[in-house]
Amino acid sequence: MTNVPVGREFVERLCKVGAGLGPRGFSRNVTDRAILMHSIVMSLDSSRGYTERQINDVLRAWNREVAPAIETDHVTLRRLLVDHGQLERTPDGARYRVGFPTRSVAFDLAVYDLDLRATVAAYREYQRSRPRRAPTQRPSES
Repeated sequence: MTNVPVGREFVERLCKVGAGLGPRGFSRNVTDRAILMHSIVMSLDSSRGYTERQINDVLRAWNREVAPAIETDHVTLRRLLVDHGQLERTPDGARYRVGFPTRSVAFDLAVYDLDLRATVAAYREYQRSRPRRAPTQRPSES
């Protein structure tokens, strides 16, 4: 089991992968994928059930506010969450709830207290305010 340290590394990876320069697909890296999926599940209430429409709304909001660099539609995100046990679906597919899968990545408890939307918004603002370096000019070949 890979261990992801306290909030800072979680936030850095989430911001880099989800809100950094994009567009990009959903990460294949095990740790990054776990961070992205966990950040989605953090926006759900584990004590209640959701309709498919409600899950889709949460996924669209996550994609817009937390991981805008990820170019993956809500249907694919929902499928990933179900396939990885992060979401459980009733047999008729009408209701969803947060799953409790065996974790391949362990998160420090401090991660659960993060305000992901505010954190990503601050990161994006920081990225916009950073001075941009001019591209290095190569000497002309004669």
